[in-house]
Amino acid sequence: MGRGMLVGVFAVIGVMVFGSPASAITWGTLDTTHPNVGAILIVRADGSVGEFCSGTLVSARVFLTAGHCTDALTVFGIPASRLRIGFGPNLFAEGAVRLAVSGYQSHPDYNWGPTSNPHDLGVVILQDAVQGVTFGTPAPAGYLDDLAASGELKSATFVNVGYGDNQDFVVTGDRQISTSSFRNLHDAWLYMSQNIQHGDGGTCFGDSGGPTLLVDPSSHVEYVVAVTSWGDSVCKSTNNNYRVDLASSRSFIDDMIASNP
Repeated sequence: MGRGMLVGVFAVIGVMVFGSPASAITWGTLDTTHPNVGAILIVRADGSVGEFCSGTLVSARVFLTAGHCTDALTVFGIPASRLRIGFGPNLFAEGAVRLAVSGYQSHPDYNWGPTSNPHDLGVVILQDAVQGVTFGTPAPAGYLDDLAASGELKSATFVNVGYGDNQDFVVTGDRQISTSSFRNLHDAWLYMSQNIQHGDGGTCFGDSGGPTLLVDPSSHVEYVVAVTSWGDSVCKSTNNNYRVDLASSRSFIDDMIASNP
């Protein structure tokens, strides 16, 4: 989740490269059920790592995240050799899995400028294929529109998973989970509440790119319906995430999976 626009992204990457790692999701609990959710780690000069963004492994080598995360890596000239993808209940625990990266790419139409659809998706490509993990399932094209048309979307509860700051901006390194209720659906955005006064948790800095999940009411399949993108500057009320179920989103994801077996 960015601090407004890319100004926040650049500020956050500066902290992650040179300062301390980020922490946990807002108003959440420890997550033990999403081993395919991980974090982009930046390796510092002294060999330590800082957490930058979150994401989901959607194939053996493709890690789905937000476009503003991969774009910031490009802008700052961070080479793939300085990146790792971390998995596990705690990113900084002894023995935590940290996988080497061969490259990263933003959606070809990514643009955080004055546009209603910035195509805020990116991928990080792992050097070696991951085995023994159930991959995240991106929602089919038009999925949220279909739920809206059937009336099921307005009562939906969404699941957020990530490694970013918690509501007190406390550093933990834990993978955490929270839930958010539906607010509105836009052509490119899923808007949710993360107001604890309404019983909602949410996301904060460092959760960018992490999955917004929804269990289908009929098939009971858990879909990645969006990626964490942006919200209010103090991470207290709004949770606005970029849709994975757009045709352009699915085309990008499918192309990345097909070209990186």
